[in-house]
Amino acid sequence: MKTEEQLRKELTLTLENEPNNYSKIMQLSADLASHDKSNVRFSVDAGIVDRLGRELVGKKETAVAELVKNAYDADAKTVNLIFSNTDKEGGTLTIIDDGIGMTKEELVKGFMKISSTDKVHNPKSPVYKRSRAGRKGIGRFSVQRLGEKFTIVTQKADSDKGLKVMIDWNDYSGDKDLFSISNSIQVIDKKEKQGTTLIIDDLRDKWTRLSIERVYRYVSDLIQPFPLSKEKATEDEERVRYLKDPGFKASFFKEEGSDRHVIADDKSMILDYAVGIFKGSVSNKGESYINIISERLDINETVRLGASKDKPDEKYNSLKNVDFEAYYFINAPEFIPNQQKASLRGISAKFGGIRLYRNGFRVMPYGEEFDDWLGLDESEKRRSILPPHGNAAFFGFVEVEDPEGLYFEETSSREGLLETESFDELRDFVYRGLLTGVIRIGNARDRKIRTGQKDWEKRYEKPIRILRTITEELKKQNEGVENRTKLIENFSDKSKDELVIELVNRSKTFEKTISSLEEVIVEQEKEEEIQFKEVGVLRVLASLGLSIGIFTHEIRHYLASIHASVKLLAKKFKDDPVYQERVNRLYSNVQSLRIYTSYFDKTVSENVARELIPQEVPVVVAKFFKVISLDKDQFDVEIQEPEVEGTSLFTIPMHSSEWATILYNLYTNSLKAIKRAGGEGKIHLKIGRELGKIYLEFIDNGDGIPEDNRDKIFEAFYTTSTSVGHATDEQDEILGTGLGLKIVKDIVEAYKGDIEVMDAPSGYSTCIRIEIPEATDKDLEKI
Repeated sequence: MKTEEQLRKELTLTLENEPNNYSKIMQLSADLASHDKSNVRFSVDAGIVDRLGRELVGKKETAVAELVKNAYDADAKTVNLIFSNTDKEGGTLTIIDDGIGMTKEELVKGFMKISSTDKVHNPKSPVYKRSRAGRKGIGRFSVQRLGEKFTIVTQKADSDKGLKVMIDWNDYSGDKDLFSISNSIQVIDKKEKQGTTLIIDDLRDKWTRLSIERVYRYVSDLIQPFPLSKEKATEDEERVRYLKDPGFKASFFKEEGSDRHVIADDKSMILDYAVGIFKGSVSNKGESYINIISERLDINETVRLGASKDKPDEKYNSLKNVDFEAYYFINAPEFIPNQQKASLRGISAKFGGIRLYRNGFRVMPYGEEFDDWLGLDESEKRRSILPPHGNAAFFGFVEVEDPEGLYFEETSSREGLLETESFDELRDFVYRGLLTGVIRIGNARDRKIRTGQKDWEKRYEKPIRILRTITEELKKQNEGVENRTKLIENFSDKSKDELVIELVNRSKTFEKTISSLEEVIVEQEKEEEIQFKEVGVLRVLASLGLSIGIFTHEIRHYLASIHASVKLLAKKFKDDPVYQERVNRLYSNVQSLRIYTSYFDKTVSENVARELIPQEVPVVVAKFFKVISLDKDQFDVEIQEPEVEGTSLFTIPMHSSEWATILYNLYTNSLKAIKRAGGEGKIHLKIGRELGKIYLEFIDNGDGIPEDNRDKIFEAFYTTSTSVGHATDEQDEILGTGLGLKIVKDIVEAYKGDIEVMDAPSGYSTCIRIEIPEATDKDLEKI
């Protein structure tokens, strides 16, 4: 170590000869300060960047989500994420946003400053006044968690140049002072008007389609998928101070070589799940139409609405040049997959509705959360029209063209339009147009439309029988058409040919309809068969559960007697080592049986009580761990001590028996996978808290789950083992019904949680992660 005098001389020389070598000056100053005998100072090891990155951002998906949120906080309208060559580690992630960018001061004091307080002092974004979504000061650690090298390019709209910084995280190794490491900042020519680009090279993880889609779901509460009207408002300086948030869109791409394709965006992850699209228009003459499109239900129809009900030819008096477009959603399994339901529900609750634009400018507050300017929510509450049609069922907009201001006029505060005849007609047109589409979709789905609809239940109580009756009737009518065609062929009338063509076309339509109905009947029969099997299995499982309850209750009476007999045998043959070994083995097995019986007896009892209380996951797991640890020798499995991060890890109120079901199903699946893989097995559990949820990761080194099957394992009756036959060898594989993970998924989703297969950590093959919402303070009062 250099002496104080040596350091002083070197610092003096550096200041004289290398005044711009700030890194060396800072390092020498820090070394010199270590000789201060009267004062002490904190120093920071550079390795803290790596440790904080791994501790604050455990999951790669969370890290990327934080960077997307930073783009949102920077008032970006769009952010594009491009994953290049990421099928294995070492690829590149590029994140491009069109936000406001950063000045040098903002870059240095914001991004480059650990634990920046900018979001504390400025909780709203500067332009659109968005509530900040990103966690305070975590962005730089997210970047470090993802890759080894990092480049940031940023530019402001009012600057002629941009800035570029390159960072190699390998420089931030231990045994270095953090302040001695510098990263050059370059002034470069602008490539875009404004915005920030992050380039993360040498990614530490591979990225599959599923993991990329997970990131989209993590940030889905920010996504505003409504179709936007014209962008004119964003370019009009006069309107900037009145400008409201135009929305935020994130698009995810995967790139291999020169081939780039979309993985997730508002269309693939949201709008594609719409059951229909409704497009309405009013001409410059006041004529009104609605176009109903549904690829899923094979609908493409245009209906003339008219200015009043039942008068399609009547024109609007004041309403001209209006268009609207709305995506219609129904929360049903045939339209929205289970993994998308939660995110879509949150997005639709916050951003659902019909927004209004006038001459390209957004008019507030129409379409905002809790605004019901069309009366859709009120109509749904009345229940006179039964299919869903509240604001949450739509993402859409209305575009009014009125450049001369003849029909629509904003209030003086520019919040809303004056209540004129044109505005009343506008509401009438959009409301009736949407309801027309909703009713058409409902009819196509064979759903009851109105509360007072007579004989509906009777008509639909046996769908297959009704469909067969209709099919037979159509066949009879088709035969009649064919007979008429043969008779007409003998006529000499000149119009015969036209009539024959019409009848032939009608016959083809009949045949096509009959064919479609027969296909529907086949599918309905398959569905009923599946439901019948599922109900049968559930009935068996319910009976089995009752049998287990009775068994565990009764066996307790025998265990005490068996235990006493084992002790007696041990005393009687205490001098015989062979008998002692057998007695000890018997004693150990009885002890295991007692623990298992006690555990399941308690589980059954708690299930009967059905008391909902917050569950402390580490405690629940510890109880289960105590039981399953007995299997270590029998199944040649190393059951590691659970890894717990954080304290007070309570879920929202649940049944404790449900956690027993979750853990036992995951455990037995791991045993089966480990046995198939061969070799010594390992099971590891991780528990922690992230983004308001308590998570449990169940990890093993079994034979793994192919990526194509990651969603299938949660389907009913999907199993990799068969239950046909049942051997009695205690080492035999635990057999399954294919319902275990389906039941686990149902439990988790019942509490608005998530379950998914994640990429396993090094040394393991499978990781199933469960997330349950965290208990609130009010929930904890129940304990």
